[in-house]
Amino acid sequence: MIGDVWEWTATDLYGYPGFRAFPYREYSEIFFGTGYKVLRGGSWATRPAAIRSTFRNWDFPIRRQLFCGFRCACDV
Repeated sequence: MIGDVWEWTATDLYGYPGFRAFPYREYSEIFFGTGYKVLRGGSWATRPAAIRSTFRNWDFPIRRQLFCGFRCACDV
């Protein structure tokens, strides 16, 4: 999950309970909604300080120039 490609999720971008914008509101809050999906982890091109499973990034799912992939999973 960490280091090869960002991992797409099916989650819309919203803040967690108790969310506070950092470092400023326009960095994340203006992107909240159903258009952007959450990316997790980090890719080989991500700065080392941001590569961790708890780091959330976001973008439009139609974008192709991101270093991202997906994981197939199902309930047993």
